[in-house]
Amino acid sequence: MARCAAVWPALFDIRLPSTLVQSVLDALPTPVFFKDRAGRYRGCNRAFTELMGKRPDELLGMSVFDLSPPELARVYQEADEALMLAGGEQRYEAEVQRPNGERLHVLFYKAAVRDEHGVVCGLVGTILDITERKALEHRLADLADRDALTGLLNRRAILAHLEGLHADRRQARQPLCLLMVDVDHFKSINDRFGHAIGDEALVRVAGCLRSNLRDGDRVGRIGGEEFLVVLGSTDLDDARGVAERLRQAVSQIMVETLGGMLQLTVSVGLASSLPDEDWAHVLGRADEGLYAAKRTGRDRVVVAQNEGRHLLSKDWRRS
Repeated sequence: MARCAAVWPALFDIRLPSTLVQSVLDALPTPVFFKDRAGRYRGCNRAFTELMGKRPDELLGMSVFDLSPPELARVYQEADEALMLAGGEQRYEAEVQRPNGERLHVLFYKAAVRDEHGVVCGLVGTILDITERKALEHRLADLADRDALTGLLNRRAILAHLEGLHADRRQARQPLCLLMVDVDHFKSINDRFGHAIGDEALVRVAGCLRSNLRDGDRVGRIGGEEFLVVLGSTDLDDARGVAERLRQAVSQIMVETLGGMLQLTVSVGLASSLPDEDWAHVLGRADEGLYAAKRTGRDRVVVAQNEGRHLLSKDWRRS
């Protein structure tokens, strides 16, 4: 570490032996580094060498392109250059790749360093590992998008997905196919067997829908016993096949109750978007198809007509 150490007293204008300064920096658990105006490493502490997997003498004179993949190195280089041109301080989140290929989410704190003439001659920086914090943020964000009972996307999240996909399809002049799915006789199930059995029925149906969909499909619970399936496919015949497969799969579910085994079924309304049709209207037509399936005997799939009678009977835009 001796070759790194000489930089630190001059850098911080500390009138202490360089070995003592280096020892103090090495005691810190946070990686610390110093770069010259050309962006080459001229000083570091032990935590930084451990992060990079290099000896101190190997690090001296290296650039970010010697240590990191090109796509990460470019981020660091652009940030360094912007800081040294503007002076002052800098803070940003990025990734760091360890020698074993593992990537960490980190927070960089950097500050420009000036010489005795006030000219920027380099920068000093620290790296804070925020990988666990980012993982927690992702988990919390995921929980915010999930229905507490079924684990599916909640109403807000599935409608946001629908709105975004609809905008993409509309721009590409492609149709959007979606399904409205409702558990048959759900009120009677709750009344006869209690809410615990009703909840179990919803969980079982949700799991069945999720396991029988494809990678590009999304399903969410939009309220009560109603589920919305947004299909990745643009083909109506394909969508009809998916809807029928889901209906048949749910009909195989048997829920044990004190009064015996309870067979579950669902009714499904299917709609495919028309050119320039608003996504809420598509959803309204799928809902019309669902109620048509209910009226004609339940446990069936009904493809919605191109025009619905009560397209705005529900406020689909309200989360």
